[in-house]
Amino acid sequence: MPLLRSNQPLSPVQERVNRVVPLLSALIGIAFGLWVAKDCAALASGYLANYSNVLALFIAVALCVLGLLMLIYWRTRWVGAGLIAAGILTYAAFWTGMAVLLKEDRVAWTHEQEVPLLGPDQKASAVIYFRKEVTDREVEDFNSTVLTLHARPGRSGRDYPAFVSEYVRLIPDQANGHWAIALNFRKNAPPDDVKAYLATIQADSRVETVFLNTAPNSIHADSKHF
Repeated sequence: MPLLRSNQPLSPVQERVNRVVPLLSALIGIAFGLWVAKDCAALASGYLANYSNVLALFIAVALCVLGLLMLIYWRTRWVGAGLIAAGILTYAAFWTGMAVLLKEDRVAWTHEQEVPLLGPDQKASAVIYFRKEVTDREVEDFNSTVLTLHARPGRSGRDYPAFVSEYVRLIPDQANGHWAIALNFRKNAPPDDVKAYLATIQADSRVETVFLNTAPNSIHADSKHF
């Protein structure tokens, strides 16, 4: 039956395709699985890391299902076998990569620490006071253009730096008549990255002052920044 088997000898081109496609598919599957593992290990949140596992599993299942369908037709049979191999190896490579990265202690979210919800009486890493003429809309613009950065490769939108664990808006009644923002940084935050981040914040013309390591409620009209 022409659908299930060839009614004529395979051409040299088809024979080469049958040899190359499974090997190439397997290598791509391994490379993709390792890439997803590396991206997963770079995430600061264990909650977000779960999505990488789901992505690897979804890709593996999709490739296997597509490969099974392509096994039916003799011309695409080896392509189907390659896709099945790629699916299996994608998931296997993902978990192998994660195992190696965990052993080498290179998985960021394993160092994630529980941070209490930031309240007005709790010490914040930085409290940003804006000038009194700055509007609510300008504060939102500051958040989207200064506090958040371009997302990491492979992700869309903008993200806070990985070392920022919490963001809280303060209304003028809570901040001596100013709009303000309180930030918490993780304990393992790279000092040089934090210093550069704070320098960028302080250099913005909308910012009046930045208080470090202080509770929002302890700031008074005559307080001085550190």
